[in-house]
Amino acid sequence: MQTTAQFVDFLQSCITPVALISGVGLLLLTFTNRLARTIDRTRHLISELTTGAVKNTSVKKEEIKILYKRSRVLRFSIGSMVVSVIASSLIIPLLFLMFLLETNLRIIGYSLFVLSIISILFSCIYFFRDILLSLKALNLEAMDYISK
Repeated sequence: MQTTAQFVDFLQSCITPVALISGVGLLLLTFTNRLARTIDRTRHLISELTTGAVKNTSVKKEEIKILYKRSRVLRFSIGSMVVSVIASSLIIPLLFLMFLLETNLRIIGYSLFVLSIISILFSCIYFFRDILLSLKALNLEAMDYISK
């Protein structure tokens, strides 16, 4: 039978994955908002090209290509964050099983935690790629107005 102190230790162990999930959730919200903006901007540019209300169609088509690349990069970034959330979420039932069955499954827990952190790292790298692509698109749009 488990003691109260062991149960308190179990609850304390669950705090780290829950905090990680919370932080990753905020990053995920940011990434999905950026994805929504790329989709909206792409639809707007396509609408402009369709109606013929554009002066420089080649620049707008290049912007659409960049926005499509950004969407793909953001998709990978969001996917990596989702992997992180899943890995972190699996730590909690694993801790519960360790507590309940009094078994040592720490290597699995450590592996899930490392997977979660590596997923966040990959996601942030791809997020930075999105930033670079967005600056490239901005440069295309503003090149006539920027003094060189």
